[in-house]
Parts: sequence; structure tokens; C-alpha cells
Amino acid sequence: MSDAPIPARFYPAGGAAHGHPARLAWQDGTLLVLPEDSPPQRVDIAALQVEARGFNHSQWALQWNDADGNQLLMVDDAHIAPLRDAAPALFAGGHQIRQRTHRRFGAGILFLIALPLLLLAGFFLSIDPLAERVVAHIPSGIERQIGAAVLARTRAEGRMIDSGPAWEAVQIVGKRLARPAESLEFHLVDKPDINAFAAPGGIVVVYAGLIDKSASAEELAGVLAHEIAHVELRHSLRQLVKSAGLRVIVAALLGDYGGLGGWAAQLGELKFSRDAEREADLRGLARLHEAHIDPSGMPRFFETLAKSEAGRMPALFSTHPATTERLDALQKAIAAGNRGPVEPIDVNWSAIRKGLSTSASETAPGRR
Repeated sequence: MSDAPIPARFYPAGGAAHGHPARLAWQDGTLLVLPEDSPPQRVDIAALQVEARGFNHSQWALQWNDADGNQLLMVDDAHIAPLRDAAPALFAGGHQIRQRTHRRFGAGILFLIALPLLLLAGFFLSIDPLAERVVAHIPSGIERQIGAAVLARTRAEGRMIDSGPAWEAVQIVGKRLARPAESLEFHLVDKPDINAFAAPGGIVVVYAGLIDKSASAEELAGVLAHEIAHVELRHSLRQLVKSAGLRVIVAALLGDYGGLGGWAAQLGELKFSRDAEREADLRGLARLHEAHIDPSGMPRFFETLAKSEAGRMPALFSTHPATTERLDALQKAIAAGNRGPVEPIDVNWSAIRKGLSTSASETAPGRR
């Protein structure tokens, strides 16, 4: 048995969405799972699947299937060493990805030795490889600073809702979707725009108009899951770096990230590629499954909005186009997935929307 039990979060098949504290250890060639509130389990090493997740691969997901369904353990990278040392082959894939990233960055340093030539070549060569190197090595503290700058700009442009039923509903849904040890913040803007966006560092901003157009908390959850996926996959940061241009990218490769801060204000206007949207959709659906939230709320919101706003372009669609191809892919992914049990989100949605409309009318011009 390993020297000391390893802390983890256990998500049993059909269990509560928030998971259960557990301890892990290797014993006689098997993984011993010791949940605080259920009997111990032994998992054969051959049944385990391991995947790096979270910001900067800061968490590890250990999954296996048994008679009850898919079982999931989440372990922080800071505690994973005893498991990795006991079964290095399980974790080899994740470490190879990290090693390849480091090798790419080393190659980038060689390019910087001939900086003038690199600047000249930048006009003719794709900017994407350099941007990817920057994104892969931006410290988490810099991400949080960029996110804080975006949030400060958002606050300066309009009133924020920091309390009340609508704000509480956003927090409830966000908490259901957040994984253990994830640092996510959910903010509500008092604007009628049908919009939401994600900023680096775990910042998710929702507009009051989006809540008003959502027919249920599950539809809001679908939008939030998609936006969280953009944060997790670092899509926002990647687009920010690419938009900043070659000069800022080269400075970032040399460790100077100050130039990125000036571009933070444009984050809400950046458009994602079709591949990025597809990737965020699938990762968002996976997160909804983990949280035991009905995933059909995601395509249902986009379909309803597309019909009700015919002839007009909601702000959300300008950066997240709801194409027929995308909606069809969502429906197929939901149909093909293992949905498992669904737990309703415990909020009075009609009362929340009504209260939000009342609040908006009270603060409208001439009513102050």
C-alpha cells in the first residue's frame, strides 16, 4: 500500500453531482478507493483510463466502468505523484503531451536568436505556431490578470448585478458545473443583450438579456458549460494572442506579457473558429453529463433563440454562430452519448425571469 492516502473527489455513476471526498492508495496492484460515505472499492489497473484535465493540466481524471456505469475520480496534480510512480504507464500519455509542448517552446527560443529575421518572416508565415507557443507557456497568474482586466472593463461599461435571485441562479448553475479545485467566477451584467463570454483565468460573464431569453435553468447551464469549455481549452486566450499581432507575440515569447493586457478589452468581440466552437460544444456536453444536467438545454436554447430573433443578430450569435451544421452535431452528440441520471436544477426559473424584468423596469430611464 502507498505511504499515505491520496485526497480525491469521487463521482460515482448515478451519484450526486457535487461528488464525494475520497482517499486513494495502491494495494496489491489495484487502486483502493476509500470514499468517506460509502464502502471501499478496488479497481484493477487494467480497467483504469487516465486523462489530464483542467487549466494547465492541473487535474487528473481516473475513470473506469463497472456494473453500475462510469465511475470518475478527480485528483489534483499536486497529489498525483504516488499514483504516477506506482503506475507510470497510465500517465505516460499526459506527460508526453507536456514534453512535446516543452520541446516546441525550445525550438521557439532558437528562432529568437535570429529575431530580426523572425520579424521579417512573420509577414509571410502563419502566426498560429508562435501564438500556440505563447499560450502554452503563459503563467496562470498572467491569465488571471487578463481576466481581471476584462472584468474591470465590463464593470466600467455598465451596472453589474451582484445580488438577488438572478445572480443567485447564475451562481447555483455555475457551482453545479464547476469541478473540484477549479477557480471559476460567474458575473451578471444588467444589460438586455443576449450574450455571454468567457475570459482567461476562469471569468464567465452573463448578460441579463440571456437569462430573460432562457426558458429554463438547463438552457442557461448549456450556455455556461460551453463558455467554461472555452476557458478550459484556453480558446479566449488563444484568440487574444493571435489578434494582438506578431510584435506582442514575440514580446510574450521573451517573457513580457504586458502587451496582452491592452487587448483584453476586445475579448468580448473575438470570434472563435468552427473547430473551436465544435470542441467547446463537445467539452461542454461532457461537463453537463458530469453534473447530471439535461444536456438538451444547450441546443434547445440556440434553436429557440434563432427562431425568436429571426432577422436580427443577437450578440451571442456574432461570436458563437448557431449554424444548422453545429446544431445537428450537438443533437447527434447528445443522442450518441450515455446520458445517465439527470437531476433538475433547484431554482424557480419563472420567478427569476419575472424578477429580472421588474428590476429592469425600475431602473429604466425616467423611473429612478
